[in-house]
Parts: sequence; C-alpha cells; structure tokens
Amino acid sequence: MHPVLFHIGNFELASYGLMTALGYAAAAWYLTPRLKNSGIKGLTPDVFWNILFIVFLGAIIGGKILFIIVSWPQLGATLADKFSYIVHNLRYGFVFFGGLIVSVSAALWYMYRKNLPLLKTSDFLIVAVPLGHALGRIGCFLAGCCYGKPTSLPWGVRFTDPNTLVPPQLMGIPLHPTQLYESAFNFALFLLLHYASKKPHKEGKILVEYVWYYALMRFCIEFLRGDYRGGSLLGLSPSQLISLGVAGVALYIWAKFLRGINHGR
Repeated sequence: MHPVLFHIGNFELASYGLMTALGYAAAAWYLTPRLKNSGIKGLTPDVFWNILFIVFLGAIIGGKILFIIVSWPQLGATLADKFSYIVHNLRYGFVFFGGLIVSVSAALWYMYRKNLPLLKTSDFLIVAVPLGHALGRIGCFLAGCCYGKPTSLPWGVRFTDPNTLVPPQLMGIPLHPTQLYESAFNFALFLLLHYASKKPHKEGKILVEYVWYYALMRFCIEFLRGDYRGGSLLGLSPSQLISLGVAGVALYIWAKFLRGINHGR
C-alpha cells in the first residue's frame, strides 16, 4: 500500500508509525474524559498518564523482543547479520502478544506500587486497547507487514509499492487482508467492551472478556497469515500457542470466579 506517506528532505513519515501513534492517542482520548467518573481511588491524572507511558513503552519493548525470538532463524546467517537487520528495521517487526505481556505486567506492577485496585483499574483501561490496536493494524496494512496468504476471494489485496514489506515473490498477487480482518474485529471488540463496561459486572470481567475474545480471534486469523510465523508445534505458530494458553486461563477464571453478574461493583 503506502509504507511512506510523504518525504520532506531527509525526513519521511512512515504510515505504520503514524497509525501506531494515532492508536495510542485514540486510546487516551477515549479514557481521559472517563477518568474523573471511574470511581477508582488513587487513579489521579498523573498516575493515569504514567500508566499509559508504561504501557506504550512496554508494548514496544515486548513486541520487539518476541519478534526477535520467533524470527531469529530468519534474521540472517550470522550474529552480525541478525544485529544489522534488527538495527535497520527498528520501526517494523513487532509481535503483539510480546507487547501485551510486557506492558500488562509492567502496568500491573506499577498499579500495585500505587495501591490501585488491580482488577477494577484493569477493567477501566483494557476497553481502550482494542481501539488503539485497530488503528495500529491499519498501519500494518499500509506498510505491508503481517500480510496474508494468497487468495482468490474478490477482496484479495495486491501490494505493488516497492517499499512495502511484502516479499517480491508475492508482489501483485491477491492476498488476504489479514491486517484489516484484525482491525475490524478489534473495532467490534472495542464496542462490545465499551457497552459491557457500562453494565454492572464483577471486577475483572471486562479484562477476561478482552483476553478471551482477542485470543480466539488471533488463533483463527493466524491460519490466514502469510508472513513468517516462527517455528511451529503441531502445525501451530507461537502466537497460536500463546492464544490457546491465555484463552484457557481466561476461560478458567471466567468459570471459576466471574460467571454471573455482581450488581455491587
């Protein structure tokens, strides 16, 4: 599509970076006016913005680390080649689950240090995650990363920009727009969580619903991805194995602790 939106001298505006930034801005825009009425003791504006910064940084670091781990065999033949690839492709190459695990872990640690109610705060924050993720996946589409397998379906997308991240052998071939599939699902998930959060619910229920629905969706979409997915076990990619694991945990927590409605919030 359009990996680079425009150039001004030596400066270029990458569509992936722009959409990622817009995703975080949209998440903050959604949460900020709801902060005052969240009813969460200790969640001051300063603490709130600190959490958002921690999530942003954790998502970048964790996403890059897991990308390096699962893509290690593809980064080059020698350590020097791998290091060169990583340095020259810092703005691309992230695995969402890596970012989610690191950012959530760091945010929970910070919330614990600030004596915030972990489940209630997580429920409040998690609603905005699929909104930001949906915009980020549009950036993936524009850059050509996270592309799908060849398809004969009428909505298959052909990538022709020489700067796209789609490999040369797939240029001009209709591919599943897996980035847009995931973007559409995340928008739908955002709406679902938004309305669910307005109803009486047990603390932690919104967080578990997000984990369950996203893991299920990601497991399915992985079958349509055409980019390198890392080593496989039983024909499943690392992201699918993680999806199964977190979905299982979410289902257990739901059945054990969260089934039904608590009107006492």
